[in-house]
Amino acid sequence: MRLLAAAALSVAAHAALLAGSWLSLPDPVPELPPLNVQLQPLAPQPVATPRAVKQKTPQRIAAAPRTVPQPEAAIPAAPDPVPVTEPAAPEPVVVASAASTVFKTPEAPPLPSFPRKGRITYLLTMGPDQTPVGRTVQTWEFDGTQYTLGSQSESTGLIEMFRPHRYHYLSRGTVSEQGLRPERFLASVKRGSRSEESLAVFNWEQGQVRLGRMPQQTTVALPAGSQDIISFMYQLALLPPAPGRITMPFTRGRQLESTSFDVLPEETIDTPLGRLRAVPVIQARESGRESLAVWLATEYRNLPIRIRFFNRDGELSGEQLVSAIQVSEQ
Repeated sequence: MRLLAAAALSVAAHAALLAGSWLSLPDPVPELPPLNVQLQPLAPQPVATPRAVKQKTPQRIAAAPRTVPQPEAAIPAAPDPVPVTEPAAPEPVVVASAASTVFKTPEAPPLPSFPRKGRITYLLTMGPDQTPVGRTVQTWEFDGTQYTLGSQSESTGLIEMFRPHRYHYLSRGTVSEQGLRPERFLASVKRGSRSEESLAVFNWEQGQVRLGRMPQQTTVALPAGSQDIISFMYQLALLPPAPGRITMPFTRGRQLESTSFDVLPEETIDTPLGRLRAVPVIQARESGRESLAVWLATEYRNLPIRIRFFNRDGELSGEQLVSAIQVSEQ
């Protein structure tokens, strides 16, 4: 009978266990947030000062009593000194080690990006009344550290029939952090039946330039930053000057002279392309000398969009006004 009761009780217990009615699973552990670790210098630990604080003294295992010889005169033993808590030594701070920094002299800022090839077409007018006489085409090409600039002005219509005008300029040189550095400049000018050619050869290593009308030429000193009549326009486009007066050694092919230009505030001019904002760069007027003025389009890579020429009396003798701009990276 007792065996039957025990068996029944065992069966009931196993059934309850399998049914899970009395055994509940623990609650799921919440997911912990990610741990961010950052090494920082440890603050110095304060030195613990002995103070009367009730502390739980750990139980010591009873040791066998030691027999300590006492002097004849019984002197009560001094109480054990209160243990002083030594300050914990600060943990070493881990400092990331790296190779020593090498400081270099800052390099010159690179030139602004400029289209590799381009072409500007101008309407050409002559005289104070700005009579249309033809057109001018300027081209440029940058190939690595080399550049080529060209300008061709030709008259059309009746002017071409009775008194043709042709102005051909070619400038070649190198490109550096300082901008354009001309090496060879050729100017060919024809007015009616009269024509002349001038050539300038820049020798930067020797600091000399050979120039003048061909075949008679002279050699003079070559100052730093010297430009020709074409390269100086694109030098201004690459490195726009600040407002004020600038001085630049400048040649049209016959002679090299230090020339002053006034950089004026931006203004708006009317062109066949619409109203364009531009910065005027005006050559300072000198009695008995020809001069010119250039307008740099601030919305078109500072390209020269208007060029004016003045005769020795300071009168307007010609103008080139932009009518088309084409650029290419090929």
